[in-house]
Amino acid sequence: MNKLWKGRIQKDTDKAVEDFTYSIDIDKSLYLHDLAGTAAHVIGLKKIGIISDAELKKILVGLLEIKQKIENESISIDQYEDIHSLVENELYSLIGDPALKIHTGRSRNDQVVLDERLFCKDIIISLESGIVGILESILELSEKNTGVVFPAYTHLQKAQPVSLSHYLLSYFDKFYRDFQRLGQDFENCDYMPLGAAACAGSGYKIECRIIADILRFKNLGTNSMDIVGSRDFIIDLVYSCSMIMMHLSRFCEDLIIYNSDEFSYIEIEETYCTGSSIMPQKKNPDLLELIRGKSSLVIGNLVQILVLLKGLPSTYNRDLQEDKKILFSAIEDTIGSVNIFGKLLLKIKFNESVITEKLKLGFLEATDMADYLVRKGETFRNAHHIIGNIVKYCIESGKTIPDLSIARLKKFSGLFEDDIFKKIEMEACLNAKDVNCGTSLNKVSEKMSIAKSRIKELKSLLEGLRIRTVSLDSVIGSAADKII
Repeated sequence: MNKLWKGRIQKDTDKAVEDFTYSIDIDKSLYLHDLAGTAAHVIGLKKIGIISDAELKKILVGLLEIKQKIENESISIDQYEDIHSLVENELYSLIGDPALKIHTGRSRNDQVVLDERLFCKDIIISLESGIVGILESILELSEKNTGVVFPAYTHLQKAQPVSLSHYLLSYFDKFYRDFQRLGQDFENCDYMPLGAAACAGSGYKIECRIIADILRFKNLGTNSMDIVGSRDFIIDLVYSCSMIMMHLSRFCEDLIIYNSDEFSYIEIEETYCTGSSIMPQKKNPDLLELIRGKSSLVIGNLVQILVLLKGLPSTYNRDLQEDKKILFSAIEDTIGSVNIFGKLLLKIKFNESVITEKLKLGFLEATDMADYLVRKGETFRNAHHIIGNIVKYCIESGKTIPDLSIARLKKFSGLFEDDIFKKIEMEACLNAKDVNCGTSLNKVSEKMSIAKSRIKELKSLLEGLRIRTVSLDSVIGSAADKII
């Protein structure tokens, strides 16, 4: 194999060194982006007279053939050092000497970061599409359970009643922010690095704006040393994956708890559960547990990429070969989790009768009782103590608050009137929380309407980003009229 760097080093590389340094097993995943980037680069070389029309045509046809051969698995990929050497050597075997011109004016340093930026832009589209799927599932589940009262928990103890839709929409907001974060990541990726070469800039007057337009990059790199060595855009994307997985993990943890026999708030369809090899009665929420587990791996990927970068001197260093392992791992776990979770949500049924029974326990109306006394003229601190004493009395006597007579309540405070029992009904407790972010049925209905509009908005944004990504075919097609 003809190594791209052969010349200064004449001896054959030791096999152990090859095994340790080769990255083709990882960066072969970038083949589409390397081919597209190469096509755009040689079109740029034709524009400045380095490559002729005839040579350009041969190169572009050859790149399309290499794409087919890779996808048909008719290339022995493992013999190559990396995806860049594969493309150049395979192209040489197809068209001869014109292939030796494709690396003119560029380095593997700017070439690999180009591939990574193109890859990340595509991946962000896939992730955002998956997030929209989760948002749609959350909204559908919210609409199905409108009016269901649900216990909110703090410290894993019953706290106050909320609308079940309000609870579900709390995760809508989290994943909505994740989508927005990914949108910013897309913008951070959208800088075209070709022209930077190894670190000082290309020695050829490459028209970078033309190449950027062909590859649909919005911006040009502004400093050659920075763009070949920075991986901020990868850190940003892995961070976003970590946030998505953290949100998924928290949601999964809720659902695992609610699925337990002690709660029985939800039932998961059998096709999305597994059994036990020894205990015949088991129906395990393994998907939820696996997503929760994978979140730790993705968060670990974030630590890995930060540590990889933190000690490097400026520009490109071979350590950066390892960034792709980290990126691909984070992406694989996140996309897989996002896509399955969106489907899983629609396989969940909330057991309303069980939830309603559990609402009777835990004194969820206690805060509303304190608020009732405040509205009657009591200070909140005194009201807090009064209701605390009532709860203590109920616990000791085995009663719930609605079991108490108005005469008994008046012994704790003369401010209680007969209307107290209406004020502490679950729906009344909900509707008392009529602030913008509250759980009143009116506000929750408004938020579901907003959620529906947001999904429509996000789909439109997603389509706007799709047209800012490219393929090898689109690079060749869009550039033909302008350059060839």
